Amino acid sequence: MTKLLSVLVPTYNNYELFLRVVKKYLFDQRTIILVSDDSDNYIEKKSIQLFCKNNNISYFDGPNKSAVENWNYLIGKTTTPFFVVNHHDEYPDNLDFIDSLDPKNTDLVILPCSSKVGKYPLVKMFSWQQKYFSKICMLWPNGTLNMILAPTASIIVNSKYKNILFDIKLKWFVDSYWYYKLFIQSIKESNNIKFFSHSRIYSFQAENSITNSLKSKLKIQIKKEKDYFRSKSFLPDNNIRFFQLIILIIITFRSKFKNKLSRFISF
Repeated sequence: MTKLLSVLVPTYNNYELFLRVVKKYLFDQRTIILVSDDSDNYIEKKSIQLFCKNNNISYFDGPNKSAVENWNYLIGKTTTPFFVVNHHDEYPDNLDFIDSLDPKNTDLVILPCSSKVGKYPLVKMFSWQQKYFSKICMLWPNGTLNMILAPTASIIVNSKYKNILFDIKLKWFVDSYWYYKLFIQSIKESNNIKFFSHSRIYSFQAENSITNSLKSKLKIQIKKEKDYFRSKSFLPDNNIRFFQLIILIIITFRSKFKNKLSRFISF
């Protein structure tokens, strides 16, 4: 069977989470799995390496420079019509979305997401929320907004865009900016963007995630990256940003309300 999707798995010191995502794709003949491992824990690294060897998964030692460079390294290895950057703390509930992949008529496929941070309940985002918020965002590109309200595993990318890489100067808004660049290119060429509601990504923030690693210096990092966006004319004025945030609050109100309600009930 012709391979259709490259599942790019950048991993770091977490064999258990690595297994969870890889096993979701392992037996689907339409996919190939490519792993780039930046682990510096010997036991974790050898466990990941051995599993890949025993299951004919392409394993690479990562560049060991930064997480972002590891992601870009994997994108460069893509040989199939589509790819997805699937971090080890994200996984799909099913692979039905692969049926919708048409290299000639599909640029991007966006999957809804359920995310969980720490002890808090899942927050569910839906395709209609992603669709409308992304439209608002594209009117005034703002590199600080996650236009698909989801992690990278939620965006399936036509490999004609494999030259659009993550910006190594960013850490906090790195996903958001990548989404914008992909959407801009797709809209410019053909606007073949599909919001596929029948598969869902589950995201559970790992303890060694970039998000957690930046907590102690988050304000400094955000200011630095906003200054970078201003220099690239990718940050609208305060009035437009305020309007976008109001729209975001309205669109996500249902999901956030359910989350808060479930927390109240559990208490």
